[in-house]
Amino acid sequence: MEHIFKGSIDPKKVKIRKARLADLSQLVEVENSCFDYDQLSRRSFHWMIKHAHSIFLVLEYQTKVIGYGLVLINKGTSLARLYSICTLREFQGLGLGKKLLLELEDFAAHDEDCAYMRLEVKASNKGAIALYKNLGYFKFTQKENYYDDGATALCFEKQIKKFKKSPRLLVPYHQQGTDFTCGPSCLLMAFKAFDSNFQMTLSHELQIWREATTIFMTSGHGGCGPQGLALAAWKRGYRADLYLSHPHTMFLESVRSEEKKKIIELVQKDFEKKMLDTNIKIHKKRMTLTDLKEIHRKGGVAIVLITTYHFYKSRAPHWVIVTAYDDGFVYIHDPDQEWDHDTVISRVHVPIPEDQFMKISRWGKSKSAATVVIYKN
Repeated sequence: MEHIFKGSIDPKKVKIRKARLADLSQLVEVENSCFDYDQLSRRSFHWMIKHAHSIFLVLEYQTKVIGYGLVLINKGTSLARLYSICTLREFQGLGLGKKLLLELEDFAAHDEDCAYMRLEVKASNKGAIALYKNLGYFKFTQKENYYDDGATALCFEKQIKKFKKSPRLLVPYHQQGTDFTCGPSCLLMAFKAFDSNFQMTLSHELQIWREATTIFMTSGHGGCGPQGLALAAWKRGYRADLYLSHPHTMFLESVRSEEKKKIIELVQKDFEKKMLDTNIKIHKKRMTLTDLKEIHRKGGVAIVLITTYHFYKSRAPHWVIVTAYDDGFVYIHDPDQEWDHDTVISRVHVPIPEDQFMKISRWGKSKSAATVVIYKN
């Protein structure tokens, strides 16, 4: 691209439009000029334009692409992620980055019905951080060793739809250390919310998993049922309530062997027998949104069984922890390792429309619903 003097640029002549496949060569040129780390390839740009659930806009000046902004939409949630944004150096300082980001926010809010925009930024990128703060973004967490060069990523968020916002529960985030300890990981987050000195470690995850596992003999490692998780919390001095939509043994439909089904039934019956000697309260119904509001009012933390099919087409049962509920959104921490290639901003305080939350908070053909609620004694 030929050199352009900033003083000769008329910002009003810079257009914002959707990216096209014909832009690929120029996009790669802009990328290589703006970044010397974690660069997107031509193939990546092609996929983002052609296949990704995204908002991909470019800045165009005199038929030349001089910058771009790329937002990814998290399926099943009301969360948009600013994946990348940049402007060629000679076009910086003209307000184009701000204009582009506001346009991306508008598309995300109105075309994709997103309530929040989130992003990561290198801790040393002072100019970008100043822009984000100026536009109303605030830091909510950070991730060490995030970039290829080992630099820290600061994670920012902005509410791009206006509605009344209730305070979030102060639930620290913990990513599960294995692919089978989602339930124990959620318990650790609940314990940490009540006791800031509690250590969330893989050792604690595995200890609770051994105590609470229901599915001992399916293929792969077993998973934790609601009774086992409630007992694990009770043993550690917490009060636990259970909301169970069905009286039958859970997870039987996940196995075909009659012998394995018998083992699962025996394990659950043993948990139920042990619960008779506790103060664990069982609500023989599915937790409703009204119940959830009351749980939060009383200071409880809800751990909910969901199906992940709406997120990444898996029908496996999975536990998440609720961190807030306001104005039509339920917010969750998802401990899973699968979301969005190791980016924490797609798993922390994830906003899910309440009707969508009710759809995913049930599992299997029987549409079983289970919630474990933890209270501090």
